[in-house]
Amino acid sequence: MSSGLLCVKVAARDRVVHAVRIESPRGDVARIFRGKTPAEAAATAALLFSLCPAAQSLAVEVAGEAALNHTPHPDRSHARALRVLCERLGEMLRASVLDWPGDAPPAREDVDALRVTLDVLRAMPDRDETGLSLASVEQAARNMGLRDFRQGDTLFARQWAEVRADEANWDLGETKPDFLSEADDDAVAQAMTDRNFARAPVLPGRCVETGAAARQAAAGFAHSMSGRLAARFQDMAAALDAIRVLLAGGAAPSGIVAARNTRPGEGFAAVDSARGRLYHRVKLDGGGRIVDYAIVAPTEWNFHPDGPFVRRLIGARIGAGTAAARRVERLAFVFDPCIGVSAEILDEVHA
Repeated sequence: MSSGLLCVKVAARDRVVHAVRIESPRGDVARIFRGKTPAEAAATAALLFSLCPAAQSLAVEVAGEAALNHTPHPDRSHARALRVLCERLGEMLRASVLDWPGDAPPAREDVDALRVTLDVLRAMPDRDETGLSLASVEQAARNMGLRDFRQGDTLFARQWAEVRADEANWDLGETKPDFLSEADDDAVAQAMTDRNFARAPVLPGRCVETGAAARQAAAGFAHSMSGRLAARFQDMAAALDAIRVLLAGGAAPSGIVAARNTRPGEGFAAVDSARGRLYHRVKLDGGGRIVDYAIVAPTEWNFHPDGPFVRRLIGARIGAGTAAARRVERLAFVFDPCIGVSAEILDEVHA
């Protein structure tokens, strides 16, 4: 398997999927934090994670505060929410431009606009004058077709057209999604006391997913591929709107950063990152150093061996060859893994 890629191997018989195997290069990075103070671990996380480093670092920091029963000042909470939202929008835009398994590579102007936009979003939480910067982000989003993706020749309109063409050529069927939410934080916090939970998280009797579709569940998007892509576009637009509200002094969306002390010396944090709810749990010794640490990333839910992505594929009529592999990669994209995806169709025999 190529390093840094989530490899999806799909076994299809008569062009219908009968088995899916997911191979991931992701390892247990939480062990690196052991022996450090929460502050040292947060600094390490900011350097360690190439994707969503702010969310990961913040989760370490907030979990450490919870373990010590410290409550952050409201101004600090406001600044943290802004940092998460800026990173969320930036990371979703980055993936949309660079990771989309499209029929053609991204246009040079979209790549150039992305580079400038990411620089602005990374700097925005630390700058006093943000009006002009926000305007430049909004203009870039409009140029990509964020708020009007069903027409024109923008980046997002092309993605929309490609997904609609996929839907005309394969049959995914319908499933009812089960979304992870802030209401599940207590159950996850309790489950994370089991070291094995982080490797393949499961809530009893459920098959949950997290991410853009979960955040936009109230909007009532259909859960076809195009519906999930529309939810993703809406989620980016909502992040941009929330950033504008925060910059004007308004309140952050509910649950974007949450923490609790689960028992003396132990803390739990949830951060609603680009790809969904990110969970950290920390246990400190008497000197305030980390003796145990666990992380459950959004990818572990969505791409669980018996998770929502796999269940959506089983029984699907996906076609054959390169076109089928590309469709699987696009389906994976709308479930939004933390790394790139490579799909392979195996065992294509006709009974």
